[in-house]
Amino acid sequence: MKHWAEDLKAWASSLKLSGFTVLVVILVLAGGFIVSPSLSTFVAQQREISELRRSVAEHRQAVDEIDAERAMWKDPVYIRSQARDRLYYVLPGETQLNVIDDVVMPVESEEETNAKLSRTESNWARTLAASTLAAGLAPEPDPQSTTKDPQP
Repeated sequence: MKHWAEDLKAWASSLKLSGFTVLVVILVLAGGFIVSPSLSTFVAQQREISELRRSVAEHRQAVDEIDAERAMWKDPVYIRSQARDRLYYVLPGETQLNVIDDVVMPVESEEETNAKLSRTESNWARTLAASTLAAGLAPEPDPQSTTKDPQP
């Protein structure tokens, strides 16, 4: 640490500063202090300008959308379709049918489920063969003994 301080002193003493050099350094520092508020104001203004340009672009897009909607309202076919959809107007001879969406969704099951998967032990081939044999060996129903379901 001592060597570093000695080196710094040796370097500083080797510099030969003239009055002109000191004056230039002071003027550069003063200029920096004078320009810095103006520079920060300039940066803030540029940021505000970019925000305002973005806002103007958004407003122009909104105006274009409104102009397009206004142009659609000049079309008689569009007006007629909006009257049918919004006000339920119909042409003479037509019948208006309204669908009421009154479907009641069932309440979800309150049963607790197990996080583990379970596997059923069944042989599908054996089940298929047993089902086929049961269907093939079943006696035919007697047509006269069968009755129709009574009407409610």
